[in-house]
Amino acid sequence: MWLERPGSTPAVRTVWRAIVEEQGEYLVAGSEYWGISFIRRADGSLGGELDGPSMSARSTKSVAGESYWGVELAPFVVVTGLDKQPVLGATVDLPVRSGQVRLGERWTTLPAFDELEDWVDEMVRLGPLGVDEGVRAALDGHRDGASPRTWQRRYRRTVGLTAGQVEQVRRAERAYALLQAGVAPAEAAARAGFADQAHLTRSLRLIRGRTPAAVLAAAARRRPDAG
Repeated sequence: MWLERPGSTPAVRTVWRAIVEEQGEYLVAGSEYWGISFIRRADGSLGGELDGPSMSARSTKSVAGESYWGVELAPFVVVTGLDKQPVLGATVDLPVRSGQVRLGERWTTLPAFDELEDWVDEMVRLGPLGVDEGVRAALDGHRDGASPRTWQRRYRRTVGLTAGQVEQVRRAERAYALLQAGVAPAEAAARAGFADQAHLTRSLRLIRGRTPAAVLAAAARRRPDAG
């Protein structure tokens, strides 16, 4: 089971939760967003994870009975004091003990699903998470006083990826949504901003771990009139 909704506070892009009903290996798509998630394992123990932005899909193994909940952070929210490069494309365990989790140098009560957004806001207030107001303003279209090169450097310092890499991920996501809606690969490539269908195929294989044909077939199987 998977549930996801948009965040209701500025620092949170999405909030999600998942319950593993069947043991297996699952693909996690590439994303430009930083994520924080928590897990209750089948034995009742708790864990926490920090996910860095990634240009490629990666697989994860899950056990039946596990439950997960977490957030994607807004692109202008940073984990303070963190060397981002080792975390790009990776998942890092967050220390958890006695119902508490450590983010940065601060221990705090591990939040339940319905406490996630308040917890993120508290982490911003207390310091383990920070808001880059310059990047926030630039994302809203206000880039006065900074050259494009300065903006690029600042964006990479905050997000971890270059603006070009982020745009590649976003093009792939636009194409993925079009394919799920039944749009033919060539048209999806053009509408999403790819040079041609071959570029779309390479990008989807990298970021989603799937070909356009596989996405179309899976979408067709989910339609009510399939079969």
